Amino acid sequence: MTPNEINLLPLLSYFEECHEGDLLSFTQWLDKAIYMFHYLPTDSFSETERQNVCHVLMELKEAVLEIHIAQNNCA
Repeated sequence: MTPNEINLLPLLSYFEECHEGDLLSFTQWLDKAIYMFHYLPTDSFSETERQNVCHVLMELKEAVLEIHIAQNNCA
């Protein structure tokens, strides 16, 4: 592996072990996390921090859904 490559094997293993390879299951848990994040006490995080965290989780969800769609189109 070159220095610029990222080893995603731990992430792939997580999907397989914790979600049995079901990427939609993972996205459902991301949705729940985003929803629950909005109910934390307002003094826990600033509004900007809250928005940034939700944005990162939504981007992760979108990437996983793109992988899921690409897998289904190849099958």
